[in-house]
Amino acid sequence: MRFHILGTGAVGCHTAFDLGSRHNVTLILRSQRALQDFRNRQSEITYRRVSQSNPVRKGGFDTMVANGESNNKSNKFTGIMENVIVTTKSQHAKEAVQSIKSHLSRSSTLVLLQNGMGVADELLESLWPTPEERAQSPSIILGVNRHATVRTEPFSVQHISGWDNPGDGYFLATLPRPDTFSSFQAEQQHKNQTNAVMQAFSEIPGLNSTIVEWNDLQIRMMRKLVVNCGMNAVTGILESTNGAMIRNPYGSKLIRQVCEECARVLTELNTTADDLYEMVESTAIKSSETKCTTVQDILAKRLTEIEYINGYVIRLAKERNIPVPTNEFLVSLLHAKEHHIHAS
Repeated sequence: MRFHILGTGAVGCHTAFDLGSRHNVTLILRSQRALQDFRNRQSEITYRRVSQSNPVRKGGFDTMVANGESNNKSNKFTGIMENVIVTTKSQHAKEAVQSIKSHLSRSSTLVLLQNGMGVADELLESLWPTPEERAQSPSIILGVNRHATVRTEPFSVQHISGWDNPGDGYFLATLPRPDTFSSFQAEQQHKNQTNAVMQAFSEIPGLNSTIVEWNDLQIRMMRKLVVNCGMNAVTGILESTNGAMIRNPYGSKLIRQVCEECARVLTELNTTADDLYEMVESTAIKSSETKCTTVQDILAKRLTEIEYINGYVIRLAKERNIPVPTNEFLVSLLHAKEHHIHAS
């Protein structure tokens, strides 16, 4: 099976490293400069678990840049991509997928592994907006990523947790096709191709993947969304580790207020603010020394994914006519910080 991986940060490199042990993997790089950087590193990905003293290097990857130029062909890539794993930041997913849209068809499968919620809807609404176009759109698998990985340098990843705990790793489900043009035969093809991709993930021990039903995944996505809502904005503003944030009485008070608002908005969870706070707190304690992706983005002067995290809750709250002043304040403050440091 051939996998194209769009995005070579920590998640992309980890996924490519493990999938490369059994499948053909093509890395889609954003520019010729990134391609040359990869070649300068012997075209290898470096991977290390925190439990390992020495990193492991793996090569054998094909590469291409987003405009279609491949390293192993003299001409541009012109075929259909069967399986594309999108591991870019949420705010870059639409542009990234747009760059390869000409290589996608109904027989393609996109695997989306972003933080937050709303990316799949954004892709379908912007890239395949009409019913006729939607009927030819790729099948989509969404994943909840419970791995903790950090990019230590380009094409190098440190794996902190998630490869062995049944409650961690990837949780995957197929997004129901939204079009009304599906025959029974087409629907069966859709199920077969997404099941084959998810099965490929589940057969790789290091990916620690669990296949679940769509309704189950939605609940898991919402619960992870709450964890991200509670931790990412506050730690990003403070530039702190997860543990330092939860030990800060003012930080923990903000998190509790976020959880109270999430409990009112995300009624599908059918739970209390106290339950959500305990979930955020336990996650922060478990990953006490970790700096979340929002902190990493701020320190690197990159724009954050906050519009797909707290921002998603804000948009849903407006639809449901529920006030969420703490979430709104945190998003505004983080955007002000992005502007102040000239994040891009």
